[in-house]
Amino acid sequence: MTDASSGARETAKKERQRVGGLMAPAGFSWALFEFARNPYFMLIVTYVFPPYFAQYIVGDPVLGQATVSDATAWAGVIGAVTAPLLGSMMDKGGARKPLMAVFIGMLMVSGLALWFSMPGTFTPNPADPDNPIFHPPTAGWGVYGTMAFLVLGFVGYSYSEMMHNAMLRGSGRPDALSQISGAGIGLGQLSSALCLGGLAVIAVSLPALGDASTGYLLQRGAGPFVALWLLVFVIPFFIYVPDGAPPGGSWVTSARSVFSKDGKLNPLAAATGIVGYFKRLFREFPEAMKYLLACLIFKDGIIALLALGGVLSSGVLGWNLVENVLYGIWASVFAAIGGLWLAGVMDKAYGPRKAIMIQLGLLVLIMAIALGTTQQSILYGLIPASQIVHGAGVFDSLADVFYLCVIAMVAALAAANISTSRYMIVVLAPKDRVAEFYGLFAMSSTATVWLGPLLTGWATRTFNDQRIGFSPVLLLLAIGLGLMFLVKPSTGAVADQTPES
Repeated sequence: MTDASSGARETAKKERQRVGGLMAPAGFSWALFEFARNPYFMLIVTYVFPPYFAQYIVGDPVLGQATVSDATAWAGVIGAVTAPLLGSMMDKGGARKPLMAVFIGMLMVSGLALWFSMPGTFTPNPADPDNPIFHPPTAGWGVYGTMAFLVLGFVGYSYSEMMHNAMLRGSGRPDALSQISGAGIGLGQLSSALCLGGLAVIAVSLPALGDASTGYLLQRGAGPFVALWLLVFVIPFFIYVPDGAPPGGSWVTSARSVFSKDGKLNPLAAATGIVGYFKRLFREFPEAMKYLLACLIFKDGIIALLALGGVLSSGVLGWNLVENVLYGIWASVFAAIGGLWLAGVMDKAYGPRKAIMIQLGLLVLIMAIALGTTQQSILYGLIPASQIVHGAGVFDSLADVFYLCVIAMVAALAAANISTSRYMIVVLAPKDRVAEFYGLFAMSSTATVWLGPLLTGWATRTFNDQRIGFSPVLLLLAIGLGLMFLVKPSTGAVADQTPES
């Protein structure tokens, strides 16, 4: 027995010990990645920073929603242009973890930079007392500087999502991937709830930290906080999750194969090669590709729904920092239930395809009901939103309580959809190409992510109304649902384990 063969067997033995079910080091560390990263999305993209940005940096909730939508759309455009190229290189690329470290670095730089996004000021308007005069910030980042760092963070988030999903296949046994995927969703929501809960305690105990007298320290401090949180809890991912890079892979060689022909730079050849690649996939695996096409649409709606929810609630219902933070905790709890429990129940009861269709249908219906809520009424004016808890200071009207109940269902269904749609790839993909199709699935998260925010921004500006501006999100979910009717159950890696087989 040679030392080389002995070392190889020892390495293989250690790899088998790492990879197993959810509680194996690789599976749990893959899921823990969401615990590390999700607070960035919830605090910076959804509940805490966007309302502050819209009201105190942009200076108007309606224009602020449109501006946040613009930033998300720009990030989506960058992702749409670059993600297919990254996905094409991933199959032949080298070590994935160093590249993941770069994406994580983009998130951390974005979070740290947002500390310098300074608020504007308001002065009384004698001509219109109800609309004070807004003065943009004179120090730190203004609207465009803040947008630039938000775009940087969102792009980094999308790239890391793509790489993280592509590494799911190597994190555990095929029969454990659904559980590992759902645990990732649940742990991500749990960490968000913990972070938002801590922020709520501070906001209630020291309210001055969240208002103009201190320069909105809590809102600006959310950025550096999530950067530090990410740095600490992402470490197990880099230690225990298998890299999954193909043997002998090289990013340089892969880039040359994508961007050049006969040793010469040829972007046209690269584009033609990508088009030909997708044509072959549609010909060989039509059901899997039809599903990915549906994902392009409904995942865009899901992302827009999550990214703009905080701006919508603060503008339409007038919720303050404490209410938005508590709202985030509430939604995170039900999202954790959706990822950890509801997704698995629906997958087993209906199979992932039907589960996705039910989730999307319910999301369209419930969000249509939610958009009928204002500070004055619910259900599009049918029921007055009277005050029901006097002196509470938070969530004291029927509109507040009703909206929270509706959003609880939305959060659970959205999280379940994220988990189920990820698992669906295992069902549809050919057994010997699961990793490749996970890369394509990750690309579907970025290719059209700009569409929902772009349409929302356009509708918000056109109608000067946040609720009408949000309606394109429902349209995207409905179109995605329609496309799912075209997808037929197919034999994939674990199709024999689902009711639809």
